[in-house]
Amino acid sequence: MAFRVLVTASACRLCRVGVASLSMLAPRVASAAILSRLDPTTTMLQRSLSQSQPIRMYASKKKGGKKSGKQSEEETEKRDPDEDPVDMDKMEKHMQVRLERLSSDLQALRVGRANPALLNSVRVQLKGGTASLTDIALVTVKDAHNLLVIPNTFGEHTLIDTSIRNAGLGLNPRLDKNAVIVPVPKTTKESRDKLIKSLGGMAEQTRVQIRKVRHDAMRQLKAAAKASMPKDEVRSWEKDIQTATDKYIAKAEELLKAKARDIEQA
Repeated sequence: MAFRVLVTASACRLCRVGVASLSMLAPRVASAAILSRLDPTTTMLQRSLSQSQPIRMYASKKKGGKKSGKQSEEETEKRDPDEDPVDMDKMEKHMQVRLERLSSDLQALRVGRANPALLNSVRVQLKGGTASLTDIALVTVKDAHNLLVIPNTFGEHTLIDTSIRNAGLGLNPRLDKNAVIVPVPKTTKESRDKLIKSLGGMAEQTRVQIRKVRHDAMRQLKAAAKASMPKDEVRSWEKDIQTATDKYIAKAEELLKAKARDIEQA
């Protein structure tokens, strides 16, 4: 009975020691061999511990890792050869918007003659918020030097009168029953010269806006050229973009010249 208790205690001790302490158990091999004859469990435990070896763990490599920068760029630059590098219709549409904005600004310039476009920028303060004058009233020419404004809703003529006075246009309207009459004063030589001079700034602003549209188109073309686009094809697109740009800048110049003549004759 005392032998069996000793065997069990030795087995438990071996379990606690582990693989790292095997070298310290060498002096006890002889006694362990005797004990193994008494209990086969102890023999199996010793064999398992003596054959154990440390196991090294390695991180597994993930398939499809990060691609090299060069390979990523090549994939990004791939494009459909049948797809146009620049949407010319969209580019010209943006240029046309800049041209129409210039035309609207030129019409709003007061040159001494009644022109409904003079009031296009007027906003009227209503109870529910502000609204464009042209949305709530009819603006017509009464005579060469007077505009007639007829509200769509009765009673809004006083609000329209106040809004025109505060619009910064230098106009002094007057009430006429349910309508508003807006006199357009004649221009002096000094005021005409000042207006003509202001056309230069408007012209430059429009040219800058049109060239910005061209710059965006050229940037798209440059990106397409990196994707193995033939050089002769790139030059052809550059020529088309520049031709469209020159066309819209020329149209802007025509509008400005026509407005200058109109001011001089006022």
